[in-house]
Amino acid sequence: MSLADDIYYTLRNRILRGELPPGTALREEYLSEELRVSRTPLRKALTQLTAEGYLVKGRDRTLRIPQISESELIDTLEARKLVEIASVQKAALRAAAEDMERLEHFIWDEEEAMKMHDSVLVSSIDRMFHNYLGQMSGNGVFYDFIGQLGYKVSLFLALSDTLGDVISEALKEHRGILQAIKLKMPDSAAAAMKAHLDNVERRILESVKRREERRESVAEALPRQKRRNKRRAAKAK
Repeated sequence: MSLADDIYYTLRNRILRGELPPGTALREEYLSEELRVSRTPLRKALTQLTAEGYLVKGRDRTLRIPQISESELIDTLEARKLVEIASVQKAALRAAAEDMERLEHFIWDEEEAMKMHDSVLVSSIDRMFHNYLGQMSGNGVFYDFIGQLGYKVSLFLALSDTLGDVISEALKEHRGILQAIKLKMPDSAAAAMKAHLDNVERRILESVKRREERRESVAEALPRQKRRNKRRAAKAK
C-alpha cells in the first residue's frame, strides 16, 4: 500500500466513524502537519476522496466534509431501490446453496462488527452484502451500479450517524431478504428489499432532522446565554 493509499484510508475511516462531522474543513497545511506527511501524497488522497464524494470543494476552494442534501439523498435512494429491487428478484431465482451460505456469513460478520462498535467495518460488510446480491443477479450493470451507489449510501449513513445501534434493525431486514431468497420467492425478496431500503431512508431522514433540531436549539440558546452573562456582569459591578 502506498503512502497516498494509507492517507486515503485514514481520512475516509475518520469520516465513516463520524469523527469529522458535516461541514468540517480539511486544510492541507494542517493535515500535512498532523499526519506528518508531505503535500504530494496528501493531495493524491484528497483528490480520490473528492472524486468519491467524501469531500466537496466550496466556493472558497476549501475542501470540506459534505452536508447531507435531502434532495440528493432521496434521489440516490430512489435510484438504489429501482436497481436493487430488480436485482434481488433475479438473485432469488438464481441463488445456489453456496450463495446463501455466503450471505449468512455477511450477516454474521456484520453482527460481530456491531458488537465491537466498529462502524467502518459495519459499513464495509453492509456494502459487501448488497454488492453480492447484485453479483448473484447475473446482471453486470446492476452489479456495477449497486457498487457505485454503495459508497454514497455509506457516506450518508456515516454523516447522519445511523451506523450505531439502529444497525440491529438493518440486520433483521437483511435476514428477511435472505429468508425470501432461500425460499426462492422473488416477489417476497423484492418486497423485503423495498421495505429495507424504505427504512434506511426513514432512519437517515429522522437522524438528519434530529441533528438539525439540536443545531437550531443550540443557536437559539446562545443569545439567551449571552444576555444572562451580561446581566450577571452588570450586577457584579
